[in-house]
Amino acid sequence: MNKRGVQLATGLIFAGMVAMTGCGSAQTTGAEAPETTGVETEAPATDFAEPEAEAPAADVSADTEAVEEVEVPIEENESTLSDSGNRGEIGKLTNFRSLKEVENSVTSKQGFAYLNLQGAKVSAIAVANELSAANTTHSVSIYTKKDGEDKVYLAGTLDVREFKISGSGVLYSSYNGTYETYFLSTDGRSLEHKDYIEYGGVGEDCKTAYFRANNTSSKEYRQMKATEFYAMKQDVLQKWNDVTFTRGTK
Repeated sequence: MNKRGVQLATGLIFAGMVAMTGCGSAQTTGAEAPETTGVETEAPATDFAEPEAEAPAADVSADTEAVEEVEVPIEENESTLSDSGNRGEIGKLTNFRSLKEVENSVTSKQGFAYLNLQGAKVSAIAVANELSAANTTHSVSIYTKKDGEDKVYLAGTLDVREFKISGSGVLYSSYNGTYETYFLSTDGRSLEHKDYIEYGGVGEDCKTAYFRANNTSSKEYRQMKATEFYAMKQDVLQKWNDVTFTRGTK
């Protein structure tokens, strides 16, 4: 199975301190594969709309009152899902017709784990693209399938240093100074950030900190000190569950 990697560049505007919100519902890892049905379906071609023509620049009178310019920072936040997003594979329809087919494709150098993920009523399997002798990995691909359909989607691939799952089915991953949690999109086809924090340095504010209550809510930004960032990471590492991968046999 080819290794896949992970997300998205996001323009962010800090608008003051916003209160933090909580999680939703789901559960952790499962061992049994769900039932499989159906016929293979190919991904449809995507049409892109023609870009709209730019409006002509308006003439500004010399008498027009000067407006104060405000610089809006544009942040390109690298995350564990970034490479996957850059490759355009998030939410991609695969050639698999069932999660059992995904499991059967896993080699002895890889691993798999069935998961109950928060966000949508779908079955999910995580594939460790390279599994070490200690059963650790730095690349995890998430595949999802809705009951009654024969379509399997690649929800995304996370490039991880740390990988955990909460009791409510939220994934945690981290790489190069980030704190990231994920749930599924409402259609169950894609991974989405729930929370994202980028470390800013010892004694400094974090560069970015936003939180989402669920996959239909918008991002809520707030300031965060480095000490709080580390406290949240430690809480996850100590209380959330490890994902245990079963090595493939192919």
